[in-house]
Amino acid sequence: MASSALYSAISGLQANSSWLDVIGNNISNSNTTSFKSQSMSFASSLTQTLSGGAGDNSENGLGGVDPEQIGTGTRVQAIRANWTEGTLQSTGVNTDVAITGTGFLISKSGSNTYLTRAGNLTFDSQGNLVDANGGLIQGYTSSLNYSQRMIDPAADTGTGVALQITTGSFNLNDTDLSAIGNININPNLTLIPKATTQINFSGNLDAAQQANAPTGGVLQQWQGPAANQNPVLPTGLAGVIYNPGTLTLNAQGEYQQTVNLSLPNGATNLPQPIVSSTVVGSNLNDVRAADTGSYAWEQQPPLTPAMTSQETVYDSNGNPRTITVLFYQVNDLGAAGVNTGPSQAVYAWYAFDTTGGLPASTTNLLGGTAINEGEMNNVAHYSFHRNSPADAYAGDFLFFNTDGSLASTGGSNVDMDTMAIPAIYLPPFNQPSGLPSPASGINGALPVSPLPTQGAEITQIFLNFGTAGILGTGERDGLTSDAQGTYQTINGVNTYVPDSHSTITQDGYTDGTLTGLAFDSTGKIDGTFSNGQTIALAQVAMATVENPGGLNSVGRNYYSLSPNTGAETIGLAGSNGMGIITGGSLEGSNVDLTVELSNMIIAQRGFEVNARVITVDSQNLQTLTQLGQ
Repeated sequence: MASSALYSAISGLQANSSWLDVIGNNISNSNTTSFKSQSMSFASSLTQTLSGGAGDNSENGLGGVDPEQIGTGTRVQAIRANWTEGTLQSTGVNTDVAITGTGFLISKSGSNTYLTRAGNLTFDSQGNLVDANGGLIQGYTSSLNYSQRMIDPAADTGTGVALQITTGSFNLNDTDLSAIGNININPNLTLIPKATTQINFSGNLDAAQQANAPTGGVLQQWQGPAANQNPVLPTGLAGVIYNPGTLTLNAQGEYQQTVNLSLPNGATNLPQPIVSSTVVGSNLNDVRAADTGSYAWEQQPPLTPAMTSQETVYDSNGNPRTITVLFYQVNDLGAAGVNTGPSQAVYAWYAFDTTGGLPASTTNLLGGTAINEGEMNNVAHYSFHRNSPADAYAGDFLFFNTDGSLASTGGSNVDMDTMAIPAIYLPPFNQPSGLPSPASGINGALPVSPLPTQGAEITQIFLNFGTAGILGTGERDGLTSDAQGTYQTINGVNTYVPDSHSTITQDGYTDGTLTGLAFDSTGKIDGTFSNGQTIALAQVAMATVENPGGLNSVGRNYYSLSPNTGAETIGLAGSNGMGIITGGSLEGSNVDLTVELSNMIIAQRGFEVNARVITVDSQNLQTLTQLGQ
């Protein structure tokens, strides 16, 4: 007779041997990047039924009988991966990444696409982002896009040509799944320059300063009829003064405030500009040789501005240029008998191109209070309008609410009731030959940039002095005018010393070479450049599946889809339930050696006792054989 114990023991040997295989594989991969340990479960095999059992028989006074069955051994029921996260290990290598949470990187090898959590990545000689097997990591790569816009495309009387600005920037399109491909970053990548488009001012213009605008002072000489000539804009022209009577001149050429400048005038929600202009051409502020000496900065000695701010900006070729802005206090504050109403700080501002250490002068004037844009060129040249005459523009005063918050933006368009941000233009324009003379009264044909005399396309730079508002609603996010000075003993007298200061930022930069790469938590690859800029150059794509346990492990830290993985979802780290990425780290194996060594002892004992059963059953068969001798 055959003994089923022999077959049961053999199945036990096989199952425990398989368990030892799983344990040995776990232990051998205890240091494998992102390895997921496996566990094995057993199930009983077929059962031999000796008796099917019976229910109770009350008629014969008998109870029920249980079935009689003998098992025929065990079998491997399942081998499953443990998808808990391994410990993050810092490597200090910028291109190493670890995934915290669910998700996989996508790697392409030939025509095959795999999933992996092993983030030991690097860039090959061609700039491809690859894993340790040479698989091409999939994601999005930034593209260099160029855009063009026009400055005031309406040319004057049909004779002008609108100026065109071309800008280039990196664009990372991480929303279009069809854009996913091999991530490639040129190791010799050069970041193209970005022309400055805005200068932001913050700081304080001391409200306790006195006006410094004697006769012939801050504003330009009026070039109209002799009867209207005076050191400032004439108040008799329609449209020049939006709030007539708010500021008047005293004998010293200083403004006197007659009403609260913070109050809105009309239906607008902001204070209307104090000064603007509807007059263009040779009728307003032409910069000519005859004006020499009529400006505050040209007088001898020049008038000292209330504050001087200087910043380096960049033209479209990445060349640095220095912009200097002078602020002059023009509203007399506190002089006896001058102001009958609330005193507010009012400043005229002027911007100059002082590249190379040039002093502020009329020849490099770029714009300012009551300076019509385009009429700020070399004194020997005809005024050049970058705007259409119908859209004439002049810088406004910077004036402040009585609480020190900004009430104006320093710019206004005469066709608008709301204030505009003033702008200057670089590089300075030198008029080409062949344009009409100043006496013609028109601007003539305007050149299309890039300007042939400079080699750089024209750049429009906005001057952001802050957010303007009515008294009580000022944002106080730019320039303020508060009494922030100090009292110091000067010549034995306790003297108030004004404190005007500003901090300036701008958004341009020169070109730069790629110096480093780093991942952020969303999988973006940020490139750092020698010009101090950081640009998102690429972003890795991630994938999740409904059932990670259904993935096929194909070796080399790769997984492939199977019929039981469910739907695959492609997305970005940190969104739609996907994990985040930690740069400079790797996910370690989640093998617990304590558990594995304990399981190994159990599996060894199981193997040994099953082998002992075979020995005993073999001896029994031998005894049975001897009985017949």
